[in-house]
Amino acid sequence: MTRAVLYGIMLITTISHPLSAQNENPAAKPPVLKGPKILVLATEKKCPEELSSLLENLEAAGGKMKSFQADMIFRQEDLMHETLTLRNGRLYYQVDKDIIKARIHFKDFRQEDLEDPDLAQTVKFDEDYAFDGQWVTRRNERTKTLQMWEVSKDPRNKEAFRLGRGPFPLPFAIRKADVLQHFEVELLKPDENMPQSNHLKLIPKKDSTYAEEYVRIELWIQKETSIPIQISFEKDDYEITTVTWIKPTLDKNIKDSQFKLKPAGNDWTIEKSPMEEPSEEPEKT
Repeated sequence: MTRAVLYGIMLITTISHPLSAQNENPAAKPPVLKGPKILVLATEKKCPEELSSLLENLEAAGGKMKSFQADMIFRQEDLMHETLTLRNGRLYYQVDKDIIKARIHFKDFRQEDLEDPDLAQTVKFDEDYAFDGQWVTRRNERTKTLQMWEVSKDPRNKEAFRLGRGPFPLPFAIRKADVLQHFEVELLKPDENMPQSNHLKLIPKKDSTYAEEYVRIELWIQKETSIPIQISFEKDDYEITTVTWIKPTLDKNIKDSQFKLKPAGNDWTIEKSPMEEPSEEPEKT
């Protein structure tokens, strides 16, 4: 499971408390800003007080959060092929001591030609991705398939959600030190579409593994709660993905069954891929 998958469907996830529906328009397209004014610039060696405080609050808020549920808007622009993919869904995220669980449910699918968007239709498309601490599961209603990949023998997985520490970075599990280690950070001028949020732009450092996939990552962080409300990332293949969370519920217990996906009938195909055990080398005599 790559970073791209997690950022695209969760994030991702990662690892992220949106603005109230009364203050924001859920139907509005997530903003894709071009060249906003830079207010503060930080590096690993020098981090101005304003940005340092923002990153510390972001880390503290994520560390205290026990669970998060929210409706979600997923938007992906493929500039090379001039298409736009739009999906609506819901995110479930829960922390239980050292175990993080997450699930994304998509309920529809729409793909537009950027030059002629009126031809596109939104179709019902139930699809789920879940992670229960050990298994990543994909459930596809249209193809009647359930695919499972074991990614860990140990469900204690908090480290796997940290930036640069594992394959599952989410904007809920961000640490200041990790951000400054892997990115040049810019605090941008507030976005007029989200005035109650701080807007950060993260440029991967050349020696960071993120530089292999991403041109930039942007975060919109709610000022009141210090929780991300939106994430956008641009890949080096001209693909821009933006995920927005709306109508949140925080710290309400989520039943464990939400993270256990099952087939809907006997005619479903189930594919299960256990994690390979490391081979033991024979002792040398």
